[in-house]
Amino acid sequence: MIEKIVVFYGSRKDFDNVINDRVQEDEVTIPFMDLIQHYNARLRPNESGVRESALSQNISVDNCIVRADDYASVLEHVLGNFVNIVTLNHDVGTIYIQNPPKRVLRSLVSAYDEGIEYLYSDYIGIDRDVLKSIHRQLNDKILGQELCKKQLISGLYKLLLRESNKPAVLMLYGPSGVGKTETAKCISEVLGGELLRVQFSMMQTNEAYNYIFGSEHSKSSFAKDMMSRETNVILIDEFDKVNSVFYNAFYELFDEGRYVDANYDVDLKNTIFLCTCNFRNETEIKTALGPAMYSRIGCCIEYTDLSKEQKCAIIEKRYNQIINELKDDEKEVVIKTDILEWFKSNAERYDNIRILKTKLENAIFDELVDVFIYET
Repeated sequence: MIEKIVVFYGSRKDFDNVINDRVQEDEVTIPFMDLIQHYNARLRPNESGVRESALSQNISVDNCIVRADDYASVLEHVLGNFVNIVTLNHDVGTIYIQNPPKRVLRSLVSAYDEGIEYLYSDYIGIDRDVLKSIHRQLNDKILGQELCKKQLISGLYKLLLRESNKPAVLMLYGPSGVGKTETAKCISEVLGGELLRVQFSMMQTNEAYNYIFGSEHSKSSFAKDMMSRETNVILIDEFDKVNSVFYNAFYELFDEGRYVDANYDVDLKNTIFLCTCNFRNETEIKTALGPAMYSRIGCCIEYTDLSKEQKCAIIEKRYNQIINELKDDEKEVVIKTDILEWFKSNAERYDNIRILKTKLENAIFDELVDVFIYET
């Protein structure tokens, strides 16, 4: 028997907050996987080491907590028979369930349709004050790219005026390492959480198909990741690298803010999708994506190579960040070198800012290893 069901859709962080607010320390609370272990013991008593008398008794608990990661640890039949399995050996006061697959929800609704409470992550929305905060954050973290910042804020401003809940879809294009990914991180940080970043270039055809459309419930998927997002910002890195046949999966998502795969039905209204690619102009983007997908992009924003002065500013900022984290004797060693001046003089060698920062960091720590480890 289950007295109350709380279904939560959203991030682990927000789900934990619900548990902390509602579950008292003196209550008897079990994780879902402990319940499953007891269920397995009843199926195979000879292997479990648990006495038959214990298996035949119902266990009363105040709460049972089912986390989004738990579904991957159970067999397929558990999802469709969720209620029967939970109540086989347990009387549960309240069961808290995070991001249930469709089959789990169907099992719950068929048995307890009227007794389900639904809760959701409360994502920070866009208003003018939030846009001002995003603008300040971008100016602080992203050097140069002034036109990009304005176009980005303009693209987000449209969310204030829309009567529909259609997502904002922005394409950030240009060379690697000039601030596209950092821009997405800045926006997500202002909106209260860690950025959900999906890299399509890492997936080959079969892997990408299973990830995008869903396969076994135990596998990771695009829908599962989006359902657990911490903010309403999703970065799809290298959108041009995935096979174009998979763009069919994004039409309804970008039009209506809904994504359905084999296991999940995800509400993504008012979400900000930032897609990146390395194309040089909008003509290339339109040709590669096709007219149907291109028409669903709200704005294409070009990121350009940085000037030498801007690269020097980045070098100096990162250099000072590292210096401030070092001990006094380490600072003295690094400051005596010509590392900072060398990188500023050779800034034009580097087109990719990530590589530039990495080379600078390596040079500093190589020097520290020579002095304090090798003692040369």
